[in-house]
Amino acid sequence: MTNLETLGGMGGLLLGFLLTVAVLSFVVRDNPLYRLAVHMLIGVSAGYAVVVLIRDVFSPLFESLLEERSVNTFIWIIPLILTLILLTKAFPSSAWIGNISMGALIGIGSAVSLVGAIAGTLVPQILVQYQEALLGLVVAVLAILALAYFFFSARVNQEGEVALSSWYPFVSGGGRTVITIALAGLFAAVLSTSLVLLTQRINFFIDEFALLFESLLS
Repeated sequence: MTNLETLGGMGGLLLGFLLTVAVLSFVVRDNPLYRLAVHMLIGVSAGYAVVVLIRDVFSPLFESLLEERSVNTFIWIIPLILTLILLTKAFPSSAWIGNISMGALIGIGSAVSLVGAIAGTLVPQILVQYQEALLGLVVAVLAILALAYFFFSARVNQEGEVALSSWYPFVSGGGRTVITIALAGLFAAVLSTSLVLLTQRINFFIDEFALLFESLLS
């Protein structure tokens, strides 16, 4: 039994090592092994997400509908209907019906994001303590510039042409600079994290293979 468990562990470890090598092979060039590993990852992730959705969302929802027929329970019917309508996007002939759910999703998501940006970023930076007022003011201004970059205000001039507001090019340039710096910092952080994860992954395989060989020889 111990040998079988050891061989099973070695098989799983070898499979993980081969999939890791297949993913890293993309550094050289795009190849079938990399696409196979990515397809397996997407397939397994999608299958896992469906199982979790059925187990943690739909199953408790249907149980509550059958057992507790209260007002709060029937409120869950609304997101359930929107979810079912969203599934019509999978068929070209009925894809337009899914725009109802997409509109609600984008509208609610945008509103939540905007409220979060104002309440979680702008207001705390403006209401920061006095000793950090200057830094808070700078951060607040940069945040406003970044948000203003996505605000498009155009009017029809006397010649009948649509023209942007006179202040927009200056604000747009500042916002673009802030966003570029932020994305550069995020890219550097992602690159650093990727290198750390790669190092940890290599150390993991070295340690695990050493333990397995040790157990087989003993």
